[in-house]
Amino acid sequence: MTAAIHSGVDEGRESISIARGLERANRAEKKGRWEAACGEYERLIRNPEARLDTRLSALRLLGRAYLERGDRGAARDVLEAAVAAAEQARRPAAVARALNVVAILEQTVGNLEEAAALYVLARGQAQAAGDGALVAMIDQNAGTVASIRGDTRGALESFRLSLAGYQSLGMTDYAGQVLNNMGLAFVDLGAHRSAESAYAEAIQSFDAGGDRSKQRDVAVNQVQLWIAMRRFDKARHQCDELLAATGGEKQPWAGEVLRHMGVIARERSEYAASNEFLALAAKLADESEDYLLTADVAEQQAELFWAEERHREMLASLNRARAIYSRLNAMHRVADIERRNANLEQRFLKIARSWGDSIEGADHYTQGHCERVASLACALAVRAGLDPRDMFWFRLGALLHDVGKVIVPPEVLNKAGQLTPDEWDLMKRHPEEGLKLVAGVDFPGDVRSMIRSHHERWDGKGYPDGLAGEATSLPARILCIADVYDALTSPRPYRQALSHDEGMRIMLSADGQFDPGLIPIFTEWATPPSRPN
Repeated sequence: MTAAIHSGVDEGRESISIARGLERANRAEKKGRWEAACGEYERLIRNPEARLDTRLSALRLLGRAYLERGDRGAARDVLEAAVAAAEQARRPAAVARALNVVAILEQTVGNLEEAAALYVLARGQAQAAGDGALVAMIDQNAGTVASIRGDTRGALESFRLSLAGYQSLGMTDYAGQVLNNMGLAFVDLGAHRSAESAYAEAIQSFDAGGDRSKQRDVAVNQVQLWIAMRRFDKARHQCDELLAATGGEKQPWAGEVLRHMGVIARERSEYAASNEFLALAAKLADESEDYLLTADVAEQQAELFWAEERHREMLASLNRARAIYSRLNAMHRVADIERRNANLEQRFLKIARSWGDSIEGADHYTQGHCERVASLACALAVRAGLDPRDMFWFRLGALLHDVGKVIVPPEVLNKAGQLTPDEWDLMKRHPEEGLKLVAGVDFPGDVRSMIRSHHERWDGKGYPDGLAGEATSLPARILCIADVYDALTSPRPYRQALSHDEGMRIMLSADGQFDPGLIPIFTEWATPPSRPN
């Protein structure tokens, strides 16, 4: 394809047929008919009567058309040829334009660092060529990368530079696209009136040019604004109109519309419909390899699962979104995921502490016990190699391990003498009763095993299930050690607290009670002066 670029007529007037071919391609693009546009550009590239600059332009536009059509592999091949041909022809403006589209391609697949670097190269070539319109275009695209990375104010600054450049050249149609991007940035900042104004100006600009494709882009973005303003009826009506315009054919942007419909349904508490819409959006995002949309949909699914109290699924969705954003280096979105995780953790901690307070209010011995055990168990878990990503849920299990003691009367919990067989049987029921209490909460991780199995023994003589060895989960085996240590070194109704040395002597002599691989780790950490304050 590169050779064909350099073998034509460079100078002179082009034929009417070539001008009409360019016009047909332009009309097809405006109507979103990318197959037709590709055909026209391919004919222009092969036409020996076309000037070099026309054929260079057609090659670049063909790559862009492939990209819009969703064929990224073909787009990459064509655009690499476009850059090479422009460099060989020593056309800096053509090089800049081709690099700009390559950067757009990298941006769409999430290679933000590569895209940013390419925009810098493209801008330098555009300035060298004295092409003010191209500089404005590249400023606009650089602004979108800044926006994805979370630098919204920096993005707005780039957009304003781009808008000023286009307006100074009287390029109102291009200015409309910048206004569309500014609308998105204003929504991110919560400046809804500014966003509404920017979108209105963008639509007016595209209406004048009859560009249906860009009108659609603004309409999709407006839905997000209506949702932010809680104008759900207006947002849903616009979504319905957008999907109706697809004519039943798959369109890359339809995934965004379906995501919006899922959000609208969720905000209306229509959870079944929300789940359906978001699942369809996720499928389209995967099929089109739109990684940003995949991550966005995962976030919205997490919000849905939160509303439905499906906490394990919520965590899975948040972690999936976070992994994608981390790969894209869109760190503001990662921070948002962290905030969502923190909110979830606080909700669970509130549940755990409310139950803990109810236990410790009845049992004078247990006051502070759960918090102390959680700290001891976490220290041992870290040293035993537990995955740091599981530590929050491990701590939560430790806080809740004795929640089943709410069934035990205070007089039994605080009895100074030996328990009767019936009282002991009742006390031994607390792990199973604790599991019943949390049955309605979808705790992830090993929280349930920690509640049920923290009184199991390595030799199988524990309760309630008589599990032996590694049949008991590692978190429960760790918790068992911390629980017994705190019980021995804290005051009980029938005795004073034992010293650290006395407690460790008893634990080390309790043959068969603890995991033999964990006890040395705990002993080394817990024995002063090695134990940190």
